[in-house]
Amino acid sequence: MAYSKDYIPTRDADFGGWLTNLTGYAFKKVNDKVWEHIPVDKITQLKSHETAWLAAFAKIAGPHTSVDTEEKNDARKAAEAFVRPFVQQYLKFDPVTDEDRTAMNIPNRDTTATPIGKPVTRAQIVSIKASGGFRIELILQDESAPGSHAVPYGMNGALLNYTVGAEKIADYDALKETRLMTRAHFTLELGPADEGKFLSCAARWQNERGELGPWDEIHHIAVG
Repeated sequence: MAYSKDYIPTRDADFGGWLTNLTGYAFKKVNDKVWEHIPVDKITQLKSHETAWLAAFAKIAGPHTSVDTEEKNDARKAAEAFVRPFVQQYLKFDPVTDEDRTAMNIPNRDTTATPIGKPVTRAQIVSIKASGGFRIELILQDESAPGSHAVPYGMNGALLNYTVGAEKIADYDALKETRLMTRAHFTLELGPADEGKFLSCAARWQNERGELGPWDEIHHIAVG
């Protein structure tokens, strides 16, 4: 498969087959205990996104409403938001091989020597606010470049770790959910079940080899 700018297919009809192939391949490797570096709950979440996408896409195969279309769009956004950091965290390095990545239709990692080292500066969340519904808008900057919202050279983006609960969380290890923020301006979409709870989150830069930088402080905001 040839890769241009993005390895995830643009067309919805192609996206479903690609997601099902990746999910089935990874699920079997984890189930057979070939890949023990991937938590079982992450595979379960991946499978849930695949199921939700296929169900939503099936609804628009025939006569359908605008609500069905919106559900399909939301399911795709949610699936992509989960899959991108999943690929970055679990599928880019050993024990996953180049043959595995080719079979899953994701890019093999670049083995060309690079001067980019492990991130040493913090990805600071300089703005966090509710933007209507259950959306949270975040803006990043690198601590070495105040006022600039550019992702530093050699970084894939910032890995956002977060959790939503009844209390504000001050423990980094408790921030179990992840999203890869590929741009300094990022919108995190939550759901009605999160209304009235607190979002606790922190970010750190991730370079092209998957290495992570130091944490910024944990931020909190009420949802809804």
